[in-house]
Amino acid sequence: MVSALTEQPSARLLKHIIRCYLRLSEHPKAREALTQCLPEALAQGTFRAVLEDDHATNRWLASLLYTLGLPGRIQTEPI
Repeated sequence: MVSALTEQPSARLLKHIIRCYLRLSEHPKAREALTQCLPEALAQGTFRAVLEDDHATNRWLASLLYTLGLPGRIQTEPI
């Protein structure tokens, strides 16, 4: 799904996907799995332009990356 968003970005769908990953990261086993299978497009900041005006989703993504131990890949402070 995330790879399809790289071709046709949808801020609304991306917001829901990021929020789901963030909620999953609250569970220790899911967090461990996410560190290995999080889509690279999310970790690399591919959607920075799409999320430019959505501060809440930017914070969620930064928080997700921070929780997974991937800080520094996006330039937003975690919540």
